[in-house]
Amino acid sequence: MDLNYFIAKNNQDFLLSGQPLETEDLADGNVGVGERVTVTDDDVFLYPTGMNIMDHLDDVFSIATYHDHVIAPKYRMKRDYYKGRHYDIIHKPRLPLNKPDSRLVVNLPKKLVNTFNGYFSGDPVEIKHQADSNDDDAVNDKIQAWLKDNDYADTFSEWAKQADIYGRAYLYAYLIDSQLSFTVCSPRDTIIVYDDSVMHRPLFGIRYSTGRNGTVPILITQDADYVLTKTDGKITVTNADPKDPTRVKKNDMHSFPQLPLIELAEDDERTGIFDDVISLVDAVDAVASFKVNDISSFADAYLVVTGQELTEEQLKDIKNNRLINLFKKDGASFDGTSTMQPAVSFLTPDSNDTTQENFLNRAIDLVYQISQVVNLNDSSIGMSAQSISGVALLQRYQPMQAKARTKALKMDKALRQLFTILFAVWGNSSLKVSDLSFDHKRSIPHNLSEEADIVNKLNGQVDDVTKLSQYSGIDDPQKAVERLHDQERAEATTTAQGLQQYLSDQKKGGGVVDNSGDGTQAHSATGQSGQSDGPAK
Repeated sequence: MDLNYFIAKNNQDFLLSGQPLETEDLADGNVGVGERVTVTDDDVFLYPTGMNIMDHLDDVFSIATYHDHVIAPKYRMKRDYYKGRHYDIIHKPRLPLNKPDSRLVVNLPKKLVNTFNGYFSGDPVEIKHQADSNDDDAVNDKIQAWLKDNDYADTFSEWAKQADIYGRAYLYAYLIDSQLSFTVCSPRDTIIVYDDSVMHRPLFGIRYSTGRNGTVPILITQDADYVLTKTDGKITVTNADPKDPTRVKKNDMHSFPQLPLIELAEDDERTGIFDDVISLVDAVDAVASFKVNDISSFADAYLVVTGQELTEEQLKDIKNNRLINLFKKDGASFDGTSTMQPAVSFLTPDSNDTTQENFLNRAIDLVYQISQVVNLNDSSIGMSAQSISGVALLQRYQPMQAKARTKALKMDKALRQLFTILFAVWGNSSLKVSDLSFDHKRSIPHNLSEEADIVNKLNGQVDDVTKLSQYSGIDDPQKAVERLHDQERAEATTTAQGLQQYLSDQKKGGGVVDNSGDGTQAHSATGQSGQSDGPAK
C-alpha cells in the first residue's frame, strides 16, 4: 500500500507501537501473520520456543508480508516526518476563492532527534577490556583497531539516530575475508523474531525487499543467511550450494554463537523520540500556517462599496474579485431608513497575533517537555555557562540525562552481543564480554570555574582521586593522580640534578666548599688549606 495516499485520523495514534485505537486507520489490518506467530503490543514478533523455522519457511513470508503491510507504514511516516514531510499540513484541503493558503512545516521532529543524538553519541562510547591479566593493553589496542577499521563512531551514531526516529534499529554483523564487520539496518525492512519464553531470546532475523515479484526475504540465523523465493506456493532457497542443496553457499555461512542481527531499542515500548508529540507538531504547523495566512490577508483586504451597484466591467477591474458590494434595491432597506449614501472602504480582518503567539510558545515548550529533550534555543539555556551554577545546569539536563541513561543500558546490552560474536571469531576463549566496560560521554556544558573552586576547597579534606573526580575535565582521576605524582618525581629529579650540577660547577671554579675529608677548608684566594698569600691579584 502506498502510504502517500493514506492519511490516518490521528497520526499519533497511528505511529505509536501496537494496534491503533482507531482500528480503521490500520493499513491492511486484515493481513494475517500465521497461527504460530504472535505480535505483541510493542510490535515485537514472537515464535514458539524449540520450533525450527527451517521446517516452516512459509512463516518467514507471513511475517515479512505482515510487517510490510501493517508495521512498515508507521516507519515510513516517521521517516517522512523526520525529513520534513508532515502529513497533516501537506494533505490539508485547499482553501477556496484564492484565499492565502500557506503550508509551513516547522520541523521539530528533526530538531528533537538531532539534539538528543548529538548529546547521546556526539562523543563515541569508549569500550575497554578490563581483566586480571597482563595483556589488557594488547587486547584493548586490538579492539580499538577493529572498531576504527569499521568506522564505529559514525556507525554507532547512525544506529542510535535510527533508534530515535523509529524506536528501534538494527546492527548486522557479517564476515569479509574472515574478518568481522558490521553495518546498520533500518527497521523499515528488517525484523528480529524472539522466542515466546519469558527470556524473549532472539531466534532469527529477516531482511526483505518488495517488488514486482512480491516479497523476497532473507532468513538470518546463527549459522547462515538463506535467500528465499516463493513461486506457485513452492519455497526455494536460491543461494543453496549446488553441490549440497541442504547447505548454502560458503559466503553466506558464518556459524556465529549468537544471532548476527542485533536490536537497539529506544525503550521497551519501541517508542520513537517524537512519536508521542506528533499531535503537537501538527498543531504547531497549522497555527504557524494560519499566522502567515493572516498576514497575507492584511495585504489582500476586501474593498467594500455600499450604496451603489457596480457594473460587471467594474467588478472585473478589481483584482481577484476581493470586493463586497452592498446596495439598496427597491422596497428594501438596510437600517430602516429610506436612503443610503454611497461609500467605499476596505474591510480588514482583526489581528489574533497574541493568541497565536501564546499557543505556539506553549505548544513548542510542551514538545520539548514531553520528549525529554532540552531546548537549546531557550534564551536561558543560551546564557553563558559561567553565569549558571552547576546545579542549575544539571537540573535542566536531568530529563535528557535520564532518557540517555536508559538508552545507554540498552546499547551496552546490544554491544555485548556484538562482542560475543567478535571474540568467537578471534577464537580467544579467555576474552569475556563481562570484562568489558562501556563509557558513554555526554555533551553537556559545565561551569568549570565553579568546579575548580570545589576542587580547591577539597584540598586536605579528601584524597586526590576523590578530589579530582569533581572536575568534569578529567576523565580518569586515578590516572590523573598518577601523572601528577610522576610529574612531581620528575621535577624533584630535575631539581636534584640541577643542584648537583651547580655544586660541581662551583667546585671547578674554586668558589665552593671542598670537604676533602681532613676537616680543613680551601681558601678562596690561596687555594691552600688554612693559609693566605694576601689579597688576590
